[in-house]
Amino acid sequence: IGEGLAALCESAAHPAASMDDACDTIIRAFNTRGGRKDDVALLMARLNGIPAEHVADWRLDNDAREVGRARRLVREQLLAWGLPEPVETAELLVSEVVTNAVRHAEGDRIGLRVVRTDALLFEVTDDEPTLPAMIAAGPRDEYGRGLRVVSRLAREWGASATGHRKTVWFEQSVTGTH
Repeated sequence: IGEGLAALCESAAHPAASMDDACDTIIRAFNTRGGRKDDVALLMARLNGIPAEHVADWRLDNDAREVGRARRLVREQLLAWGLPEPVETAELLVSEVVTNAVRHAEGDRIGLRVVRTDALLFEVTDDEPTLPAMIAAGPRDEYGRGLRVVSRLAREWGASATGHRKTVWFEQSVTGTH
């Protein structure tokens, strides 16, 4: 598997004139390695890209005081983009997800990114690979409600782990909560 992934990375690292050419190059690389012919399924997509001014990216320290800073950064960015409607909900949801990262992450840095397309995508990345889980919070519990809030107010949300990192993300409409 390692050799196959290395071949994929090597063959995909060079620009191709077209998507067809890129697919052909990658498939050839797989079928000529080691004299074997394996069944290969390949799905490729070419993104036109998101303008740089539609992406905001910050590094936060793993410190509870950074939750307030994250809210301010998001508020300022959304207002700079001329999007006042989603600010209040975005601040609440970012606060919940960054608080979870501060509480559970092992590393000292947390990433926060906001991407503006037809919706707003918020991503919080930390050095704790364990995916979050919604838990049932009792009436006197002081924590355990954050992901339920995110689930209720975000259009979509999820989490993914890669290596020793995880990203918790949520989407929000540009016109309000959902």
